[in-house]
Amino acid sequence: MSERIAVITTSYPRQSGDAAGHFVQSEVKRWLRSGNEVHVFAPGAGGTSNDGATLHWLIDRGAFGWPGALARLKERPTRWLGAGEFCARASAALRCHPPFARVQAHFLLPCAWPIAISSQPKAALELIGHGSDVRLFCRLPSLLRTRIARAWLARGAQLRVTSRELADAIHAATPELSPALRVEASPIDIEHVPTRQAARETLGISQHQSLALLVARLVPEKRVALALQALALIQDLSAVVVGDGPELASLRARFPSAHFPGYLPRHEALRWIAAADVLVSASAHEGAPSVVREARALGVPVVAVEAGDLAAWAARDPGLLLVRP
Repeated sequence: MSERIAVITTSYPRQSGDAAGHFVQSEVKRWLRSGNEVHVFAPGAGGTSNDGATLHWLIDRGAFGWPGALARLKERPTRWLGAGEFCARASAALRCHPPFARVQAHFLLPCAWPIAISSQPKAALELIGHGSDVRLFCRLPSLLRTRIARAWLARGAQLRVTSRELADAIHAATPELSPALRVEASPIDIEHVPTRQAARETLGISQHQSLALLVARLVPEKRVALALQALALIQDLSAVVVGDGPELASLRARFPSAHFPGYLPRHEALRWIAAADVLVSASAHEGAPSVVREARALGVPVVAVEAGDLAAWAARDPGLLLVRP
């Protein structure tokens, strides 16, 4: 039976190929394939429809976007005003719409609270935590965390997080949420990705060239420099770093032999993954990293630092090797 579903998110592709919020878009596609009517409420500007979903773009004055809300707000604190405006507009937009059967809020702050909790009181409420939003929630003052948790529980909300690590963090910080909590990785969409040979031909890479790939936001916690230092010790290995962020210029200066194509549309980033001999991740702050799941779904081996749920994945996947930093 089809439903009218509202999806609230601070990250969603604004045009074809945009990698921002691709995991939310994959979720929306899953709802659409089941015959549901889906409305997406997100910050920014773009088209009014996408893959059958109706998109509602709301003013945020640059508060949200690459390389993440926390980084953008720290870079320019005045963006907090835009974040507040987005929350107010999203809440008002939801209240003005005809009733939804279900409201799905991606990111605990600010989508699950305060936006989702203040609108559509009769809708089934599903809250999804992805990573930094969960950690931020767990760092809130205890009284505020308890107030938010009780508001969610009073609405009968179901809480989903993408990794066991995040579930453990919520259980430790706010144990009363545990009965409403489950772990489920976000869906990934790797349709229409070329084969390794086709990807390499398109990118101009020899079939005999050894290629190590990193795909990350170029921020200190991703430890891209550490990975590149290790890769530099391996002869005849080319390193490519897909991504952008405040460390891009310094990384280019420190590692001139590495190739930095920058921030790429999602289909181009997936092409690089398909072309790689190995995907490398040195970040110790991951829950259920999508890029690792994408690489393994494409048959690309992964070398990563143990983090989040990777140890459990590696126990059943010989193509995922964990190392100590």
